[in-house]
Amino acid sequence: MVGLYDVVLPITSLVTFALLTIPVFKISRKTAHKTALILAWLSTAFVFSAAAVANLAVKYYRKPSPQPFLNITLTDTPLAKLSSAFMIDAISVYMAIMFIAVSAIIMLYSVFYLNFSEHPAERYCAIMFLLTAALIGAVFSGDLLTLFIFWEAAAAGSGFLMIYKKTPESMNSTLRYLVMIIIASAFIVFGLSLVYSLTGTLNFWAVREALITLSDKHLLVLAFIFIATGYAIESAIVPFHFWLPDAYAAAPSSSAAFLSALIDQGSYYVLIRVLVFILTPPAVLNWTFMLAVMAALTMVIGNLFALIQNDVKRLIANICVADVGYNLIGITSVTALGLTGNLYFFLIGGITTALSFMAVGIANHYGFKTIEDFSGLGKKMPLLSLALLIACLSFAGVPPFGGFMAKYLVFTAAIEANMSWLAIIGVLTSVLQVAYLLRLVNYMYARNPKDECVIKEPKRMLIPIFILAAAIIILGVYPQIVFNLIDPVINQLQFIH
Repeated sequence: MVGLYDVVLPITSLVTFALLTIPVFKISRKTAHKTALILAWLSTAFVFSAAAVANLAVKYYRKPSPQPFLNITLTDTPLAKLSSAFMIDAISVYMAIMFIAVSAIIMLYSVFYLNFSEHPAERYCAIMFLLTAALIGAVFSGDLLTLFIFWEAAAAGSGFLMIYKKTPESMNSTLRYLVMIIIASAFIVFGLSLVYSLTGTLNFWAVREALITLSDKHLLVLAFIFIATGYAIESAIVPFHFWLPDAYAAAPSSSAAFLSALIDQGSYYVLIRVLVFILTPPAVLNWTFMLAVMAALTMVIGNLFALIQNDVKRLIANICVADVGYNLIGITSVTALGLTGNLYFFLIGGITTALSFMAVGIANHYGFKTIEDFSGLGKKMPLLSLALLIACLSFAGVPPFGGFMAKYLVFTAAIEANMSWLAIIGVLTSVLQVAYLLRLVNYMYARNPKDECVIKEPKRMLIPIFILAAAIIILGVYPQIVFNLIDPVINQLQFIH
């Protein structure tokens, strides 16, 4: 039986390692094998936290038919409805596993990407630990207030990763990001206050049960507008997306990889939890058409802005915006197939964007920034170019890479939900995506390099990159590996048709 200790252990372990990271790094700098010691420390942290998540998952699935939603309140008094609560279900376990695995790979890249002789480096890793802990806390939250606290901690804390290099661009982008986060938080808090006034609780399932029987839903619509707007800002849904390309382009590549692979995917999880699990249409509120329109706009605008980019890192950042739209298709369909596609897209999209930013980060280090600069990169840096090619093919939805199955699932789900027009827009924008990605590939492989200088590729930095590249291929060829983790989620959702 899963207890409070099992839920809190992954979170507290990461927080503890974060607090100890600063003194450990200071000690390691005084030794001759500082990189080895740092890697050993980070490996220990993730092995311990992964073991904690695995222990929770094993205990939860130990019964042949585990409880669909296991609520653990922090008090058993009559005021339990007002208490913070944790909730364990199949989707929270799936997301926690994904966060731990991807975070560990990105942290490995960060060790080689950053200069650990600099004193802010230990704070950088400590913040990564804290953000991963906050994300796991968010997915295990059982009420709207606990979810809000953990998620806002992760969203606001992301600013420290963006501003790490303290360049004028990163400082300006981070300031705009934090302003948007503050505005979003204000919208969400006001919406939650309206929900509480309607239901008298913020517990997920108590709120849902109360809203189903609500006769006058005018105030609920107002609450939905505020909550949806707040989370739309944080998820970079058009027209609230302008902060994302600037922030990701100005941030260090390791930060952009972490944010795109984990913070972005966390924002989609929050949307699923609030929109699908609580405001389930049509039983509670029929929001599907509004979100479908926003999905279409996000796909179109994200790809159009990516089309006109010359800076490769900014191009990838705009693809992240377009991916928001593709993810919204799965949420909008509110079907088992749509949710399957959405959760699969979480993993593949996060891996692909992380791989792209990590590869581009290495290229930027050697002075390759614009598409023209990438001319002949396939000859100068063949391994790095191969990894970026795999990412481009996955983004474009070319089989057998993971991106193909992800897009196939969400587009099929839209058709199944009688929103063929949304699937058509998705296919057309994917064709547009193929065009500008092939342009980048053409420059890498069909153009001559600007000079004949030989570049020795950083083999250690390529290790985490090719781990992700291998995952894109393996999960594309054998998607059942991920589906086995997703199937319990679908089986537990009785109200998803």
